[in-house]
Amino acid sequence: MDFECSFSPEIKDLVSRPALTIRTRTKVSGITPLFQEGYGEIARFLKERGTHPAGPPFALYFNMDMDDLEVEFGFPVEAPLEGSGRIIASSTPSGKAVTTLYIGPYNEVEPAYDSLMKWCTDNMLTPTGRACEVYLNDPSVTPEELLKTEISLLLAE
Repeated sequence: MDFECSFSPEIKDLVSRPALTIRTRTKVSGITPLFQEGYGEIARFLKERGTHPAGPPFALYFNMDMDDLEVEFGFPVEAPLEGSGRIIASSTPSGKAVTTLYIGPYNEVEPAYDSLMKWCTDNMLTPTGRACEVYLNDPSVTPEELLKTEISLLLAE
């Protein structure tokens, strides 16, 4: 397993920002084509309205059931916008979270999650069961071993 987790977890207060997203359920095996199509659809939607993403793409996971993953993914935007069809007006997550940076292939991220969960247990913190990933570079031009993902586990207050 070739990955790097610059495992310096830190507690952050995530600040909600307006976003345009798609919320759906999928098997984890179907997530790559779902994201490729969906992020492209949202980017075209923004371009048609004369605007663009206000930050990198993100995905919010509501559970960790790999056969029935509930996920909301999209882009932050400068100001709230109405969606259309399956594209909805939403927001990025807010509240306390423990965050770390993972560098490596998306499909090898599980050890980073395991480390974050152990760190929460060791520090008597309770994750809510929701996780957010922010994709800091572009997989179409970045070698998979250099992909940077900021992982945040949202915490119970």
